[in-house]
Amino acid sequence: MKLQIEIEEAQEFELKSKDNLLLINGKEQHYSINKIEKNHFLLEVDHKNYNLYVVSRDENYLELSINGYSLNVNVKDHIAQILEQLGMDLDLTEEISELVAPMPGAIIDVAVKEGDEVKTGDTLLILEAMKMENIIKSPTDGTIQKLHVEKGNNVEKNQVLISF
Repeated sequence: MKLQIEIEEAQEFELKSKDNLLLINGKEQHYSINKIEKNHFLLEVDHKNYNLYVVSRDENYLELSINGYSLNVNVKDHIAQILEQLGMDLDLTEEISELVAPMPGAIIDVAVKEGDEVKTGDTLLILEAMKMENIIKSPTDGTIQKLHVEKGNNVEKNQVLISF
């Protein structure tokens, strides 16, 4: 398992785990973790013990208490890291006004038209890339203001497909 961890939006770590050995930014650390009760764990890292409490959890975000010290942690698994490298991650805190192509390919179907109301997760179009059909879904609730592509068009990565 390979994770990228960001603590308090300042410190970043790459964490790999295998056979009770952690590799933290390339440095080996022996560890064990034991569940005490729900959301309470005893973590031992290189013979040091830590009381770890999961205060809250939401998808890739954790609020932890370690020996009474509070930490906010963002965790990205391998898939999330790849999506970010490909430019396919979304910052959901900003308003989204355009949908761009995540990769080059061909538009094989358009499921919406200008003026349609869409919800987050609604299918907008199908993009064929490397002989695979990719269903492109709406990243936001909104109204389709303009379709910049139609069925049969070839598109490049980051080309605007739809304006909301």
